[in-house]
Amino acid sequence: MLMVAFLLVLLNAFFVLSEFALVKVRKTRLEELVKIGNSNAKLALKMSQRLDTYLSATQLGITLSSLALGWVGEPAIAKLLAALFESMDLKDNPIFIHSMSVVIAFLSITFLHVVLGEIVPKSLAIAKSEKAALFAARPLHVFWVVFYPVVRLFDVIAHFFLKKVGINPKEHDGTHSEEELKIIVGESLREGIIDSVEGEIIKNAVDFSDTSAKEIMTPRKDMVCLDEENSYEENIDIVLKGHFTRYPYCKGSKDNIIGMVHIRDLLSRSIFTPKMHDFNQIVRKMIIVPESASISQILIKMKKEQIHTALVIDEYGGTAGLLTMEDIIEEIMGEISDEYDLKQEGVNKLEEGVFELEGMLDLESVEEALHIEFDKECEQVTLGGYVFSLLERMPMEGDTIVSHGYSFEVLSVDGARIKRLKAVKQDQGENEA
Repeated sequence: MLMVAFLLVLLNAFFVLSEFALVKVRKTRLEELVKIGNSNAKLALKMSQRLDTYLSATQLGITLSSLALGWVGEPAIAKLLAALFESMDLKDNPIFIHSMSVVIAFLSITFLHVVLGEIVPKSLAIAKSEKAALFAARPLHVFWVVFYPVVRLFDVIAHFFLKKVGINPKEHDGTHSEEELKIIVGESLREGIIDSVEGEIIKNAVDFSDTSAKEIMTPRKDMVCLDEENSYEENIDIVLKGHFTRYPYCKGSKDNIIGMVHIRDLLSRSIFTPKMHDFNQIVRKMIIVPESASISQILIKMKKEQIHTALVIDEYGGTAGLLTMEDIIEEIMGEISDEYDLKQEGVNKLEEGVFELEGMLDLESVEEALHIEFDKECEQVTLGGYVFSLLERMPMEGDTIVSHGYSFEVLSVDGARIKRLKAVKQDQGENEA
């Protein structure tokens, strides 16, 4: 009987292992194994797709083996202990012998059941879910087939009670939210499954559709435009100084953009048609998008129309900025610098708690550098714009505002635009004073 009890413990362990393995194993990994012809993986994948009914089978197996263990194991151990106590000259105290035998037998069976029948197989299934699922697939499926009528009956009764409390048992949330995906990426990064570059790309891709044109465009102030009203030589001089491949082409004002001039077209005309001094003949079409447009939708439009430059307009129809396909790709891949890009991050740490910052630095980068968090409802995109909004007037050099535990001092301005600022942590500033 002791051997039977031990086998029942192992049987209980098998069903616990099967239950946790089916829940923990990754379907994507099983799909990979199916592609290389693993028959156990094919069955395990099928079982994971019908999780409710197979989990019911494991619960039935756990219940039956646990009940049988209590029925067989405890009396067997109690009988063995009683014989042991009797051999110790305790025959004259049968109540003591019976009581001690039952208590020790109960504790022994409980220990074996909890440790070997529950904790060990559960930990094993969590640590080696793939191997455990492949090992358990066939025997569990056989058990499910044999006891299918009982399993089915239990499923129907359970579903009935679930529906009574407003839960649809067929609904399974197999998707992950954006935050959950970021957590998964973070865990994979810590475990060395992916490297930091891959992790950053995945996180950027998750945030991709939430990013608007306004957040990554080149602002109107920084747009370098060719003008129809300029002479040919003046426009060529702008091209030579600009080091860009595409230039917006306007007529008198940045609010009147005609199209875009590509430097390749300009060079082709200059070489093959030297006397061609009319930029209107090489102007290309630009797509027009609102500031609030998602960059994912803009990218789709760019690919569809084969136009890599978009003019971003504000709510009044005026020019807000310029957006290129490179800007959008950089949002996923990170900064892509060529030989003409300035190698400048916009953050210069002068000392502990003291920073020199560019006004055009986006608020997200400021949050990372200063370890602060701006209000999510904040309408401004750049640090300069944020400080400007708090000043509520034209900025001047020396202007200072206090926000989020830092004092922000305006170091330089260009008209209404704040170019550089100095951020000093409040306690740091007090110490310096």
